[in-house]
Amino acid sequence: MTIQIPVRMPTFMRVELTVDGHPELDRAIDLPSGSPHDWIVEAYRLSLGLEPHESSEHDGIDRCHHDEAYAYPRPSRPGIDEIPGLPHDPVVGIRAIETPPVGTPWLSVTSLSSPSEVSGAVGSPADAPATGWLTGEAPFREDDVNRELLRRHGVVQPFFDDSDLWFVDPQLPSPSPIATLASAVTPARRLALLAHVDGADLRRPADPDHSDAESALAPLARLLDLLGTVGMAQDATTGWLPEAESDRLVRSLGWGGTPDEVRSRGDALVSFARRAKLIRRFKGRVVATALARALRVASPRTLRILASMIVAGEGGSLDLRSTRSRAEEALVLLAIADRTATHVDDLPGLVVEGSRAFDESDVRVDLDGRASSWAGLRGVSDDDDGAARTVERIALLSATDAYGTITSAMREVARHALIPRLPEERCAP
Repeated sequence: MTIQIPVRMPTFMRVELTVDGHPELDRAIDLPSGSPHDWIVEAYRLSLGLEPHESSEHDGIDRCHHDEAYAYPRPSRPGIDEIPGLPHDPVVGIRAIETPPVGTPWLSVTSLSSPSEVSGAVGSPADAPATGWLTGEAPFREDDVNRELLRRHGVVQPFFDDSDLWFVDPQLPSPSPIATLASAVTPARRLALLAHVDGADLRRPADPDHSDAESALAPLARLLDLLGTVGMAQDATTGWLPEAESDRLVRSLGWGGTPDEVRSRGDALVSFARRAKLIRRFKGRVVATALARALRVASPRTLRILASMIVAGEGGSLDLRSTRSRAEEALVLLAIADRTATHVDDLPGLVVEGSRAFDESDVRVDLDGRASSWAGLRGVSDDDDGAARTVERIALLSATDAYGTITSAMREVARHALIPRLPEERCAP
């Protein structure tokens, strides 16, 4: 077995509270970096002999906050109004410190002032009149206060970092389509899927093929060549390419068919270029962008760039689609990348078949069990599911005279989209 959970130590910070002219009220509080404000308030008030002023009951060690402080270092400080009942307003400062030794108090407080400063301060505890313990102010005795804090919060101890266990495979980039798919299927199918990914060599290091890059780029390159350096006058109705020009573009690619199919493919190509920010409108013309001019020349990065455009959500980086929709998109990419599908017409049936492996207890959204044929993949709108949109986009990378036939270039784009930023590539200089 190669799984081993690493042992780690929490990070700590020191919160210093100082009061001008009152050194007897100056304190240094050591606590984990991700601790809530209430802990600082609690420790400071106890050091002044005041009750912690808690908003909730303490029943022994606060394990929930322990876990949070271990895992999420977020240095923070309380506002003055969050430390009620003080005779003065302290100035709060924070700095990082080394983690205290194992077994020392998880939350501790010390005086920032020397004994001589405290004894000479006006209004110090040494000048206070003697009173009974029931009504008198408790003096600051460091060990007693820290023992009280230890009783409430426990001691510094190492912890096991099990964050990788939340991923189905630490070697799968997350988020990514393949990670979404692996999380959506049942346990036995997940084991089979992970083995299939390795068996199909989908995680291999990138070995850019210039001919694949040129092939995948050809339809977009033809569109950019049509626009040229001066662009083309906008259509009065749509604001983009005139229908006659987009039809001529599709036929020049050999993607002929019925008039409706030609029109749909032309609209899809222009829409894809627009959403990928390869074209824009400028002074009544449709022109190529700087990004398009850079992409026009095939390079080792071309396939990865096209892959990111294929899976780009309609909402940008914020993907609000359901888990099921994103998992179905991954099924499309997988069927292309692993050579299961040979034509885009194969993909709807493969998605329906693959979705039977979904763990419906985890895929809680969009459980309509749909089995859309996608009607030739025409008329995909912004509201359609991700699988149909992905099929339409990947089809736009088809070779000349072979619309819909899946080429090696399309498979490489699908592989990059399915498992972006492979571990081997991340480690490369």
